[in-house]
Amino acid sequence: SVEGHPPDVVVSHANRLLMDMETDLFATCCYVDIDMEEGFAWCVRAGHLPPVLRHPDGRTEIAEAEGGPPLGVIRQSDFPMSPLRLQPGTMVALTTDGLVESPDIDIDEGMDRFARQLAAADPAHLEPVADALLGKAPRSDDVALLLVRYDGMAARPLRESWTVWRVPQAVGHARRFTRRTLRSWGVSENVDAALLVVSELVTNALVHTDGQVRLDLTLVNGRLRLAVADASPRTPVKPTSIGWEATGGRGILLVEAVSAAWGTLPVSGGKQVWAEFVLRH
Repeated sequence: SVEGHPPDVVVSHANRLLMDMETDLFATCCYVDIDMEEGFAWCVRAGHLPPVLRHPDGRTEIAEAEGGPPLGVIRQSDFPMSPLRLQPGTMVALTTDGLVESPDIDIDEGMDRFARQLAAADPAHLEPVADALLGKAPRSDDVALLLVRYDGMAARPLRESWTVWRVPQAVGHARRFTRRTLRSWGVSENVDAALLVVSELVTNALVHTDGQVRLDLTLVNGRLRLAVADASPRTPVKPTSIGWEATGGRGILLVEAVSAAWGTLPVSGGKQVWAEFVLRH
């Protein structure tokens, strides 16, 4: 998932992983990937119950999400993706059959009852909703419940990207792109520190990796993120000590010193190294 694969690929990989374990184990799964900006989600089911949506007007809907077999049963399986449209205020509920099925109630009747309980709930406070649902659950089977309320986004992120070419002036070009972008966004604080981070991250990617390098800038809710992606999966290591005569090796230490946070993420076989700044204005 963190590598950026779509939900159907993630579930297919999980299925192959369980098959390769060569055990009698299998698992069911419902995977929902929510795009917070667009109010849209993709759902993938592997032998699991579908999500239940509680819309802002109180209506509930058992999502019509086509599914595949449980994980670990059939190696070559299709796990189709189903779209879900989410309005701000929509609650998404995922559960297991232990909450909706019992010897006295079949699973369809139990899902209908679960949807009615969600319709009567107050979506403003999810913890009491979860307590009420779990408190009425039969204890003949394991029970799991996940509630998410989609509230939309108060501000849409600003994003720009730059492909870093392997030329002698590459770092300078990346700095100029960053300066122009921050100026166009009206960012005036932490500019020098941001340019230093761009210099260090881009230099590390060019010196220590092969292949394409990309610089991504994101600004949302007063947080500026600078991220450099490359084709190497190796995570940069922060040195524990550097001799006074060393001419390099301080890049990550500088990034850590001037930014509010930094880290790495695996991305499509490579990685992304990022740093964030908190802007006051």
